[in-house]
Amino acid sequence: MLSYTDPAVSPAEADAYLVAAGQTWTGTNEAKAAAIIRGQRYVAGIGNGRWATEWDNDQAPEPVRFAIIEAAQRELAAPGSLSPDYVAAKVVKREKKQVGPLAKELEYAEATSAASVRPDIEIIDQLLAGQLMASGGASVPVLRM
Repeated sequence: MLSYTDPAVSPAEADAYLVAAGQTWTGTNEAKAAAIIRGQRYVAGIGNGRWATEWDNDQAPEPVRFAIIEAAQRELAAPGSLSPDYVAAKVVKREKKQVGPLAKELEYAEATSAASVRPDIEIIDQLLAGQLMASGGASVPVLRM
């Protein structure tokens, strides 16, 4: 399981991964370390409780470490962007339908949620895909002997 406070990757590992991918991130090692923690909290929020196998934080699989780095890069560029604050409210939606001379306009309220403001990051989803059990409540690990 990923820790929310103990980093699974170092700034040097993140630098090496990003350089190999032809990407860069700039900042002090302290700023990078803080971004790694925020990125790791994001990945832990997605995966803790759903990892397909068990491992300790310091033995996180390579795709999980890479997902943390991808998240950290985004957090260094825009702190808080992976988990933005939001106010749950109702958004007024208007819908107008017209068939020939007849028109009908509807107005209704639709609730917002945390998922509606949280970014979907394809590279992180791809990196974690093989590391997570399917969601839906019916998934259980199978032990074969």
